[in-house]
Amino acid sequence: MTRRPDIRPRRKTSLSTGMLCVLGGLVALMLSRGRDGFDKGFFLGACIALMILGAYLLGSATFRKGTEDELGDDAWLPSRDGR
Repeated sequence: MTRRPDIRPRRKTSLSTGMLCVLGGLVALMLSRGRDGFDKGFFLGACIALMILGAYLLGSATFRKGTEDELGDDAWLPSRDGR
């Protein structure tokens, strides 16, 4: 069986992208102030969607286990202990 490629974004990418999404949500919230009708609903919907996406990306980058590439060869494993 072949190994499937890891398509998860890297931790650094998720942190910066998550922060950009949260900031974009705040901008959309500010743009919705003082508007009425379709414009206000559009910007509020964009705010909610960007905030949820940003929270997901920040959470997945913060609480995710590192891959072998991120850990490097210096990580100690009990199964590789020579004793």
